[in-house]
Amino acid sequence: MKYIRLFVTVYLALLLISAEKTDFLIKGKVESIRSGRYITLILSETPDKPEYLIIVNNNIIGKVRSLRLAGYEGDKKRYLAIYELSLRSGDSYIKAGTEVSLKSPAGTYDKHSERDVFNEKAVYKTAIISQLDKREMVLIPRGKFLMGSNSGDEDEYPEHMVNLTEYYIDRYEVSNEDYRKYADSKAISYPAYWKGKVIPGSGFSDSYFSSLPVIVSYHEAEGYARWCGKRLPDEMEWEKAARRPPEPGKSERWSRYTWGDTFRDGISNTAEFWSSESTGLNLKAVIKDKFGPGEVTGGPIPVDIYEEESVSYYGIVHMDGNVSEWTSSWYRAYEMTRKKDKRYGTQYKVIKGGNYNLGKNEARVADRKIGGIPDLYSDRIAGFRCVKDVTVNDRIKD
Repeated sequence: MKYIRLFVTVYLALLLISAEKTDFLIKGKVESIRSGRYITLILSETPDKPEYLIIVNNNIIGKVRSLRLAGYEGDKKRYLAIYELSLRSGDSYIKAGTEVSLKSPAGTYDKHSERDVFNEKAVYKTAIISQLDKREMVLIPRGKFLMGSNSGDEDEYPEHMVNLTEYYIDRYEVSNEDYRKYADSKAISYPAYWKGKVIPGSGFSDSYFSSLPVIVSYHEAEGYARWCGKRLPDEMEWEKAARRPPEPGKSERWSRYTWGDTFRDGISNTAEFWSSESTGLNLKAVIKDKFGPGEVTGGPIPVDIYEEESVSYYGIVHMDGNVSEWTSSWYRAYEMTRKKDKRYGTQYKVIKGGNYNLGKNEARVADRKIGGIPDLYSDRIAGFRCVKDVTVNDRIKD
C-alpha cells in the first residue's frame, strides 16, 4: 500500500512540475476560514480565472471560485472566495496559515476532478426575488469586461480587463420604503431627512417620497445589506452591471454610458434632465400622470420610473443617474495608474453612478467618486443597491 501512495505522490509531483512550465501557479496562503464555505486568501499575483484548483503539498485537494478582491496585506492582495474540497481529508489542509498554490483547471488532470463538483456547469435563473426584502435581482453572467477609462479622469486609468464569476444585483435602487421596513424590523432610527414624512405605525404619508431612493451613509447601507442576506457590490461588480459590451454590427467598444458612447439628454435623471422644461418630456409626463404635476420639480425620482432606453445591457435601472451609489471598494489607484492621490487608501469608499445634481461627465460608468467625509458613519451622501453570490437554490432544475 505504501508503494501505491508513493507512486501517486510522485505522479502528482511530476504532473505539477510539468504544469509549472506551461501554467503559472499563483502562490499564497490561507488567511481565514469563514462560515458558508468562504475562505480568505493572501495571494502574490492577481487571479483572472473564474475558478482555480487548490494545491497543497503537491496534492490537488479542491477548488476555489468567485474570487473577489477584499483588501490588501502589504504588497499582496486579500481575496474572498468560495471553496469546495475533493478530498475527504481536505479540511485538515485548509486552515489559517497554510501555504497554497492556485492553478487553472485547464490542462491539469486529476482523478478528483472527475467529480461533479468540478465538472458541473451550473445554469442559473436570469432573475430572482430575494427572500427577505422581496426585491427583484438580475443575474450578471460570468466573464470578462473592460473596466476603467483611458480618456476619463486620471483615477480611472488605465482601462483593464476584469474577469468575474456570476452574481445577482438588485434591478432597482433601495427605496425609502424598502429601508423603512428594515429600520422597523431592527428598531433603528430613521434618516433625519424623513422628519414629517412618516406616520407612526402606518408608513409614509407621501407615496412619491416613499418610492424615492434612500440616501444613507456607507455603514447604514452595509447594515441593510447584512439584514437581507446580501452585500454591497464592489466597484468591479457595479461597473460590469452598468457597462454595455461591444455588439457586432453596432459597436466595437465597451460603452461609456449604460446605453452607449454618446450622452443623450432627457433619458437619465442627471442635471441636464432638469435644465429646462422641454428636456425629458416623456419621463416627466409619466411622473405627472402617476403622482401629480407638483412632483416634477427636480431631485431624485422614484426607483421604478425610468426611460427604457437608459436601462443597462443587463436590465439594471438608474445606474446612469438619479442617485449615486455606494460600493464596498476602498478608493485606491488601479494598477499602473499615473495619478498619485493622498486620498488613496482605506479611508474612503468608491461611489459609482450619476445623479440628479451632477452632469453628464459623472454619469459615465467608469467615473469614480468618493464617500466618507468626515467618516463612513456620518457621510449620508449616496443611495445603494445590493448584490449576492449565486447558490445552488438559484440553479435552473433539469
